[in-house]
Amino acid sequence: MIRWGHTVAGTARWRCVRCRRGQCWKRVDVAACNVNRLKDRWMLGVASLASLAKQIGAHRTTLSRKFRSLDIPTSPIPLRPLTHPPVIVLDGTTISKTTVLIIAYDTISNQPLAWSFVSHEKFDVWHALLMRIAVRHQPHAIVSDGQKGLLKAVKTIFPHIPHQRCFAHVIRLSLAWLTRNPQTGAGQELRILIRVLAQVKTPAHANAWCESFTLWNACYEEFLKEKSINPATGRKWYTHRKPRAVRSLVLHALPNLFWFTIDNHIPNTTNAVEGGINAVLAELLHRHRGITEQQKKALVTRFLYARRRRKLPTRNAT
Repeated sequence: MIRWGHTVAGTARWRCVRCRRGQCWKRVDVAACNVNRLKDRWMLGVASLASLAKQIGAHRTTLSRKFRSLDIPTSPIPLRPLTHPPVIVLDGTTISKTTVLIIAYDTISNQPLAWSFVSHEKFDVWHALLMRIAVRHQPHAIVSDGQKGLLKAVKTIFPHIPHQRCFAHVIRLSLAWLTRNPQTGAGQELRILIRVLAQVKTPAHANAWCESFTLWNACYEEFLKEKSINPATGRKWYTHRKPRAVRSLVLHALPNLFWFTIDNHIPNTTNAVEGGINAVLAELLHRHRGITEQQKKALVTRFLYARRRRKLPTRNAT
């Protein structure tokens, strides 16, 4: 077959060099491709159904009927080739009352590696997701918010990989427990230490902060052991529960809190997923509120595939 001009409509015409018969090739999936493009424009863009219908010269009811079967794409978008061990950010977000999205995101290539829809964040689901990644990739580092099931899964599958705890979660939760105006000297000093934690950038700063926290812990160790008692029932509890809770949070996070100070490729927060994925998904789901559970999963899947397809801006050489 050789090219043989075009039709009046502009479609390429082909001609057989043997039988000298001409014909036009027609793709049978053109209509389906066009509908999928419209679905992506509506689900992932800002245009309303009415404005989109006006742009393509159709009625709103026609588009509504076409979009009624919002399904998960049958042809997944493959990963862009990785030329490096990925730095994986792990996080979960609620997309409905019964469904949670857990995601593994590579901060170097800026694309989601894997994700799954589950009912709750727990060890089994994180273990299954990480096993899918371990088959193909050996991470350079992992960043997470320290969810218990996630921590156990990471220790099981990647026991020797640096695991950075998210600074934002530690600081935010600690300040929420201590409140803006702690009523004890221990709480006031601990609040200052937590606020200084956000300024740690180098290994020297990290060592100095750890020394300050160790001194605080030694100074108020007996104070934090004080207990109150109910005279009527005899029940006892720790008097200063909030400072104790913050101390426990920091002590558990401390072994994995400062990996980013010795490796520039490791971020100190999960903001790549929290802000770049979860926040955008929350806005899209709110914009399309009223769709079914399956349609929400289709929307999320299309969005994550679009993130794999997205081209990153080029950087000028310096």
